[in-house]
Amino acid sequence: MSSLYEIKSVIKKISSIENLGQHVCFFGGSVPYIYYNRESNREHSDIDVLVDEKYIDVIRQLAKQSNLYIPKFDSLNLDLGDDYGLKIFIDGVYVEFEPMFIDNGMLVRKSFSPNKEMAGTEMIPFEELTDLIVAIDIDGIKSYCQSPELIKAGKEQYKREKDLLDISFIDSQGIDIEKYHRVKKSLELSETSITSYEDLRSKKTL
Repeated sequence: MSSLYEIKSVIKKISSIENLGQHVCFFGGSVPYIYYNRESNREHSDIDVLVDEKYIDVIRQLAKQSNLYIPKFDSLNLDLGDDYGLKIFIDGVYVEFEPMFIDNGMLVRKSFSPNKEMAGTEMIPFEELTDLIVAIDIDGIKSYCQSPELIKAGKEQYKREKDLLDISFIDSQGIDIEKYHRVKKSLELSETSITSYEDLRSKKTL
């Protein structure tokens, strides 16, 4: 588990990398607090990062150069037939990098779970990309994150204790109601495909 301060420090470090900060998008429970510059008063399990798929190999190379690379946490080493990203620890913070791309009004993200040995793709339609992704400025460092409206709508699907706390916080800061309804509809129309490692490997050999 990591404090908000530790998460924020890692986000700033990633966003500061030349030619990379403008091609990543942060999401997860810590992001609304960083976006609104407020303290969460709780610990966070990780930070999730969407990466333009053209830049995911930049992450890999930087991880290797910095001795942060963990081969078993790189989907390319799992023989899954596609790139589902990689996971590393930066200053003790667990960071999940997920490839994404935009295609014809659809945000497509790929991810994998080493614990569950599953990998999948989520496709989220959108009317305006700024409904899903917004600019963020952290102490003068510019990057992108998921919109508070999207994070709220996503957390409403799970409603774990920490999700309820985050939803309450986002509501207390005020949101764009029209945007919220649009992204809620986007999530309702989204499509998710999750497959086991075994089945992905079988498909690859067919």
